[in-house]
Amino acid sequence: MDEQELRSLFSAAPGEAPSPGFTQDDVVRESRRQTLRRRNRITAGVSAAALVVVGFGAYGVLTGGTPKEMTAAGDSAGSAQSAPGSGQPGLDPARPEVGGESPNFSSTPPQQGGDQGGKTGHLAEGASGCEQVDGELAIALAGELPVPVAVTQAVPGGACSTGSRSAGFPVPGGQVAAAVYPKGIPAVFKSQPAGTVTTQVATASGGRLVLVSVPSAGGAAPYGGQVEAFAHALAPRF
Repeated sequence: MDEQELRSLFSAAPGEAPSPGFTQDDVVRESRRQTLRRRNRITAGVSAAALVVVGFGAYGVLTGGTPKEMTAAGDSAGSAQSAPGSGQPGLDPARPEVGGESPNFSSTPPQQGGDQGGKTGHLAEGASGCEQVDGELAIALAGELPVPVAVTQAVPGGACSTGSRSAGFPVPGGQVAAAVYPKGIPAVFKSQPAGTVTTQVATASGGRLVLVSVPSAGGAAPYGGQVEAFAHALAPRF
């Protein structure tokens, strides 16, 4: 290989590498954000599982035991009433039977706060309106926020209305909240304070997702530059 060929090879070699479009601080910041998102999702999942366990426990207490226990108790009571000379020659005069039932007890089954359809408490799956937090939306929103939040701290938020599912969280500098409006229901909600950042995107089911970042008095909207990204990440799930 002569000098001319060697010079040609060197001239054809690539030049200096271009400067990177990101810095070490950018990498560290994104790593922390992803770690917080994973932590929020894990915390939200554990909270949801705990709510399910508590719900089953409350159902067991309200129903008064297992079906086997209630069947055994009913058989014992029937045997005691049908057996002759069982030591109960007559009815207790303090509790006379009227029409086959004791007047001291109501024939209407007791109600525990009315029929809630399984949606009891502050956090409920598929809840609508501004009085309850939608559990599914709260878990999804918690997983997108760059700060750790607990699902038990969720509030309906400022984007809610009668026909929407809503959830929000207090964050440093204000509140971030989301609401999902079903297809055909207009996204109409109360006016927001000055400085609020609001966005709307279409959901997978044809509805609308509204996401608002409401600042504290005199401050800037928390994560105002990320509101659009939060909304686009949540919308495909609803």
